[in-house]
Amino acid sequence: MKKLIPTLLLVIICIGAFWYASSKDFFREKPVQPTTLASIKKDEVQTIDIQTPDTQVELARKGTGWDMTKPSALPLNNNLVEGWIDAYALLTSDKVIEENASDLAKYGLDKPAEVYKATMKDGSVKSIQVGAALPIPAYFYAKVEGSPAVYQVGEQALSGLKKTPLDFMDTAPLKIENDKVQSAKVTWKGQSWTLTKTDKDKPAAGAAWKLGDKDLKGTDAVTLLDKLTLLHTAELAKPSKDIAMTAPELQVEVTMADNTKDTYQGKLEQDKLWLVKQSGAWAFALPAADIQAMADAFAGK
Repeated sequence: MKKLIPTLLLVIICIGAFWYASSKDFFREKPVQPTTLASIKKDEVQTIDIQTPDTQVELARKGTGWDMTKPSALPLNNNLVEGWIDAYALLTSDKVIEENASDLAKYGLDKPAEVYKATMKDGSVKSIQVGAALPIPAYFYAKVEGSPAVYQVGEQALSGLKKTPLDFMDTAPLKIENDKVQSAKVTWKGQSWTLTKTDKDKPAAGAAWKLGDKDLKGTDAVTLLDKLTLLHTAELAKPSKDIAMTAPELQVEVTMADNTKDTYQGKLEQDKLWLVKQSGAWAFALPAADIQAMADAFAGK
């Protein structure tokens, strides 16, 4: 029995050591901490440059908004630009492929397929370069200009940066706040319908309305107004001066609570209609079928 005591003690010590190590997570694989590729302060970004095989887009901060300087000016949705900057600042990698890469060609990074740059207020430039695809599906090699490290970056994360001019454009030509509307007159191919609010101090959905001489509930009136505000284009806008607005087939007149009026006119061109706000700088291409559906809704069809 005495001979077994050392063996038992050794077993007890081993069990205790194993229990201690387990409690300290010695045997558990440490989670990989993602690496942020470009640490930036969103408010300090002054210009954005997107270079892909298909296009180059340049955006510049102007006052509280943004201008597109390449390939050409467009009406922009500033929220979409700010969203791109968020995606840029949050781009991470979950794996370093090579800490000090000397041969960038094997990663397709000697001549990057995609380059995403952000120029800061102090003049410094952050540049993320994207090369070839990894053997692993949906991953690409990437690096930060000026750093020798090569990273693995997911295709889904990169999709937030790979944008075209249309992705930044304001695609909704009619800017209407339903609760401020007092009347909306739609004229399409010679026929007119007028939607009028009779409870002028109430929100749109809770007010009484008339469509012509027919009483209308607020919720139904909002549905009609939404037919206007939800019109969107899927094409790049053109300068309004490029559209000859003679004998327009569509006219929309919206009168607001403060008696200001916005007028929009539209000219058919085959299967689309170019819509221009009176004195506006831009013309928006809308499917003619969408315009007909809107007119049918006002006509009660």
